[in-house]
Amino acid sequence: MTLSSLDPVRLTEALLFQSSGPVSRTTLVRALGEDVEIAQILSEVTRRTKGMGFEPVAVGNGWMFRTAPDLAESLRAVLEKPPERLPRAVLEVLLLIAALQPVTRPEIESFRDAVLPQKTLTLLQEKGLIRSVGRKPVPGQPQLWATTETFLVNYGLRSLAELDALLEGLKGPL
Repeated sequence: MTLSSLDPVRLTEALLFQSSGPVSRTTLVRALGEDVEIAQILSEVTRRTKGMGFEPVAVGNGWMFRTAPDLAESLRAVLEKPPERLPRAVLEVLLLIAALQPVTRPEIESFRDAVLPQKTLTLLQEKGLIRSVGRKPVPGQPQLWATTETFLVNYGLRSLAELDALLEGLKGPL
């Protein structure tokens, strides 16, 4: 029995359930076959999981199951280990990297008008939220930083375009 001979909706559900991260379109096509309409299959998975405790969501470059939004807060109260929160200054640096990427440490420091401790970049890198994407071709060749797929997944973003829309909403009078 080949994967393509299985029910594509059930197979998609199993892939989303089994995967530890987003399942890419490429993976779905590889599992389901070239002739299957991925959007239609995902629409059916969404319909079948409506009202359940989880739902498929588009994050990063793929789809994954997430807890239904109306249950998420209640579940946080009973989880043994609450998710680790980043300090405000670290979140500020992460947001700057996401908004300005690729960006160098001196550029971040200039924007913040404050020194950026190396431990902040190290923490973000250890958490898999940022990565080095090369060096800027200027004197000193500082490292360039950008966010990762893990950043998109952790913050529930399908792409950086959603971050741009969020930032646009924050602009204006405070």
